[in-house]
Amino acid sequence: MKRTKEWWARLNKWERRRLVNIERRQQGSGYSAGGYLPDDCSECGGCGSPMLGCGLCPHCSAEYDRLLKKANTP
Repeated sequence: MKRTKEWWARLNKWERRRLVNIERRQQGSGYSAGGYLPDDCSECGGCGSPMLGCGLCPHCSAEYDRLLKKANTP
């Protein structure tokens, strides 16, 4: 769904900030933790906690999906 003014209005201030934060950090999540994690691990793109693989941890992924669902529901 297109992100219009009405779309953003369905989220409160904290939810809007969290959604943008997750999306911005997710774009730059292709790095490891400065050599402190094994090669097959990285930091979560949403909260920064160590995890196996890359992308979002299960908690941040669920939160991201919930925020998008809430904003997409008219």
